[in-house]
Order: sequence, then structure tokens, then C-alpha cells
Amino acid sequence: MIDLTNQMIYRIGNLDTDNQRITYQMGTGKVLDRGSDNSVLYSKYLNIEDSIRTYEGLKKQVEKTTAQNNVADSTVNEMKLTFDNIKSDLLKSLNSGMTRPDRLAVAANMEGMRENLITLSNTQVDGEYLFTGSDTTKQTYKKDDNYKINGKVHFEGNAHLRNLAVDRNVYRQRGVTAHDLLMYNTDTTASDQKISFKESEIVVDESGNTWKLNDNKDKLVKYYENGEASGEYLDVSDDGGTPKTYTSETISDAKDNDHITDKTASGLVLQTKHSVFEDLNEIINALKGYKTQHTDDDDDGKQGDIATDEEVRDILSTNLENMSKQYDATNIGHAELGGRNKIFNTALDGITSKITHYNILMQETNGADMAKLAMESKSLEMTYNALYSTIAKMNQLSLVNFLK
Repeated sequence: MIDLTNQMIYRIGNLDTDNQRITYQMGTGKVLDRGSDNSVLYSKYLNIEDSIRTYEGLKKQVEKTTAQNNVADSTVNEMKLTFDNIKSDLLKSLNSGMTRPDRLAVAANMEGMRENLITLSNTQVDGEYLFTGSDTTKQTYKKDDNYKINGKVHFEGNAHLRNLAVDRNVYRQRGVTAHDLLMYNTDTTASDQKISFKESEIVVDESGNTWKLNDNKDKLVKYYENGEASGEYLDVSDDGGTPKTYTSETISDAKDNDHITDKTASGLVLQTKHSVFEDLNEIINALKGYKTQHTDDDDDGKQGDIATDEEVRDILSTNLENMSKQYDATNIGHAELGGRNKIFNTALDGITSKITHYNILMQETNGADMAKLAMESKSLEMTYNALYSTIAKMNQLSLVNFLK
């Protein structure tokens, strides 16, 4: 009798274990509770789960980037419309019938469009500036302390693009910078291995590094993305004009004189970037009747030297050509932006597909068969009932009941 009782207790324990397994699997939808249940299957399951988490993280990042790219695309569209309006106003200003009050009205409109471009250049999404380069915490353009007088703005970013992950160990460049949208090329070393530039212009190389004049203004020094001087430079000389134009020695001479490394010299391409805001300031001053711009050093209270009507027309005509150059540069930058945006859109589709694939694989690897579990649960219930019924009948056959 005692052996029979022990057998019953043992069978109830087994049923309880099966019940816990079925309850867990039906509640979680997973086959495995612990790695010891099936170490090989559990290891495979963990790898799949890790892949899902990785790609879900990538998806969130790419979705954020896609949203930023969409804003950048619409912002560049607004910039191009603004340049169209600027060119239209310039054409009107070149009309011989324009009076001084008419030009002053156009100048006021130009100032408004300049403000609009500054606002567009400083567009942010989730606290990140879109056109400032690799350090998106920096404002793209900041107004000079004497902005109301001289209209100057200062570019605070760099020519480097941010690299963002689109897959495991795969990175792609995001967006464009103000170098691509609000500056146009005026010179390059590609033709004669020399670069010419004004002090207000920016010189960058094909890697996005900035080259700046030293304090003595006799060297053009290379700076890395982090702002650290590289020690590489080109000797420069100025033409003595106003404003001065600096011209570097040839790259080959610099290489021979150990000014730049052989590695740099082998493929060095420099470009001079001219800011559209410099042109806008000239246009606005000319429309107001001045041929030179007021500078921080001026203390005469005047905005600049008075321009004749012919000089005004020459300035406006030259800058109409410059605006066409800027529009072309912005259009090219817009095309580059579109190409990079397409990469992220395609990557997002690929990541979403991989997440779906891994979810299916996880279900196949560690997914519980609900139909089978329902049948096992019903069978377990019937076995419990049969066992407890047997125990009840055995209790009726006990010696105590017999003596009664």
C-alpha cells in the first residue's frame, strides 16, 4: 500500500512538472525556459534575439535619420526658391527705370531673404543642426556682433559629414553641409596645383579638412576635423589689393620643401569656397548706393563709399552671375543629398525585412505550438482527474474504512 502511495505521489510530481512547462509555454509562446532545457537550441535562440535587438536599434536610428533627411530636403527646396527670388529681384534692379526709392525697397526685401537663408541654414531636428557638418551640436551660422551694420555671419561648422550605421559594421554619410549649399567654388588646385583665395573665403580639401591662414598670413595650414593643426602647410603670398587675394605655392614645390607630406601631396585637391552671404552683403550695400561694405574698423559712421549709378549696375550684374553660380552649387548639393537620402531609405527597407526574417526564425526556433499545447493541456487535465479519482477510491478501500 505504501509503495502504491509513493507511486501516486511520484506521478503527481511529474504531472505538476508538465503543467508548469505547458503553462509557461502557453503564457510566453516560447518553448525554452532555461538554457539547460536544450543548450544547442537555446544558444541559437540567443543569437537570433541579439540580431533582432541590433536591427531594431539600427531601425530607430535610420528612421530618425530619414526624418532629418526629409526636413533637409524640404529646407534645400526653400533655399533654391529664395535664390530664384533673389535673382528675380536683381534683374528688376538692373532695369534702367529703377529709382533710388525702388532700389531701397528691393534692398529691404533682400535683407529679409538674407534673414530667411540664415534661418534655413540653422534648421534643427531633435536638437541637431542639419547643415553644420560632423558636430551637429554647433549652430551652422552665427551673426557677427555688428551684424546690423556689416551683415556678416560666421560659419561655425566644418566640411565633414556624419557617418551613421545602416547595417552591422556598415556606415554611410548623412546629408550635406553649408559648404555644399551656401558656398560655391571660386578656385581649385586641380588645374595648376595652386589655390587662390580671399581672407573671407574658406579653403577645404577633398577629405573635408579646412585650411586656414596663420597669424602672419604667409602660410595656409591644414586643420583636422577636431580643429587640431596637422603641421602641413603651403606657403602663400598676397597681391596687395583690397581685399587681398592670397595665392599658394604649387603643391609639387611644397612637397619638395617638406611643407606637406608625400601622402598628402599625392592626391591633394583644394577648393576655395565663397559664401553667398558675402555676395548678399555686396548686393544690399549697392542697392543702398554704396560700393564698399562697412567694416568693424570703420569709425566714421558711414556705411561705405558712395557708388555711382554705373558702379551699382556693375556690382549688381556681377552678383547676378554669382547667384547663378550659387544656385548651381546648391542644386548639385541637393542632388547629392537626394542620393544619400536614397541610401538610407533603401537601408530602412532592408533592416525592416531582416527584422521580419529574424522574428520568423525565432518563432520557428523557440516558438511554442499552441495547438499541440492545447491538446497536452486537455490530456493533462484528464490525467489529473483520473489520478485523483483513483486516489479517492483507494482511500475508500483503506483499513480504517474496512474496520468501520
